[in-house]
Amino acid sequence: MSPKSSSKAPSPTAPVRGALALLVLGLAESGLAIFQWMQLVTLRGGGPTVCGISETVNCETVWNSPFASRVHEMLGIPVAGLGLVWGLVAVGLSALYLAWARAGRSVRPAANGLRLVALAGAVSVLVFGLASFSSGAVCPTCLGTYVLVLAFAGVAWRGLPGPVAPASGEWGSTLQWTVGITVAAFLALLLPGRATPKASDNISALLPPPPPVSSQGSQGSGQASTPPASLEEFLGSLSADQKQFIADGLAQYRASQPLPAVAPARKLYGPPDAPVKIVEWTDSKCPHCKALVEELSVLKKRVPEGKMSLEARQFPLDGACNPAIPRRGPDAPSVRCSAARAQICLEGAPDYWELREKLFAAQAFLDTERVLEIASSGSVSRMQLDACMSSPSTAAKLQEDSTYAMKHHISGTPLVVVNGRQAPPSAPLLYALVMAGGNPSAPAFSVLPPPRPVPAGGHDDHAGHNH
Repeated sequence: MSPKSSSKAPSPTAPVRGALALLVLGLAESGLAIFQWMQLVTLRGGGPTVCGISETVNCETVWNSPFASRVHEMLGIPVAGLGLVWGLVAVGLSALYLAWARAGRSVRPAANGLRLVALAGAVSVLVFGLASFSSGAVCPTCLGTYVLVLAFAGVAWRGLPGPVAPASGEWGSTLQWTVGITVAAFLALLLPGRATPKASDNISALLPPPPPVSSQGSQGSGQASTPPASLEEFLGSLSADQKQFIADGLAQYRASQPLPAVAPARKLYGPPDAPVKIVEWTDSKCPHCKALVEELSVLKKRVPEGKMSLEARQFPLDGACNPAIPRRGPDAPSVRCSAARAQICLEGAPDYWELREKLFAAQAFLDTERVLEIASSGSVSRMQLDACMSSPSTAAKLQEDSTYAMKHHISGTPLVVVNGRQAPPSAPLLYALVMAGGNPSAPAFSVLPPPRPVPAGGHDDHAGHNH
């Protein structure tokens, strides 16, 4: 009986310490992925994030990069969602390992799967890390993800029992469980992934379609002319969160003290007598400024003609050319100063707005030479640009922009002023103000919820970020 009994004896219990560590690491990575996804949704809704710290330490630049946008377009899930898929698979296989170890079953399929997941995670760290580096910014939460994933890989390869690679007869069960859990996690997150606004459609999706272009020969053409969306229609189309955001922005706008213009406009989009006059100050390397320039580009196409004028002014965050900013290094010209001077020198050019948008589109790779290359790619030659940028007149105009901004107690970029009052730099809010003729107490705003209290000592908008 003893030989027979010994043949039926359960196999030794597999060690579980490594699997427990992998379970904890998988849960931590999943939690961080959920946080990043929530921050991405906040960003797409026009709100501030916790890691938009500076020009170089800024998750938003990475999340809005062309690489991240392509991933979201192709897979239907943002990069943060893919991180959550990985975390859920890691948690699932770790739990499976622990359950099988407790039951006395072979843990090889789960152990092999955990090592495959660790390998996929290490490769992803390399790919996403290079993509983040190429965007010109550091994402702190992404770095946290990389640390957790690499720690997971170290434990999976050294803390689990058995050979590192699956044996020839183990591949079937390994892939069955690993691929099965991965597909289930991906499909479960596909719906919220598709519902997450993309960087490419964030602005356009929140604003009504552009008004039709009228022409003298349009009558009798057989085509119906659709009027632009009214303020009531626009507000009625918004979600509850979007309505709350506009209500909060309107409250800040109403509380702002209107000030007269310090200097006449040098470059104006739209008629000088437009009922809504927008003045904005930007810095070429400020990520929120890039977003604002993109939003304003869309806004110009969406509002009825003659309703709005737009004036662009400069506030480079560099003490070498802006006396309102403390000096932090040598007085050598920086990309911020060069871009500000170049934009001032383009103010007389017919392609000013187009070239300005090109400058901000190239923000991640912008240096002094790239500024000069873009600025001289249109109607202004390189020779004309060089002469203008070094002229006392350009320096005086930059000083004028800085003094003007300081009258509004600028605390960071971008700064947006509508009819003399500070306003949060949000395209939906600006659209609403334009459609209301600049009246923040228009009857249509009665559909909005009460504004939330503003945190003491600051504004809950992008202007509080000193990028």
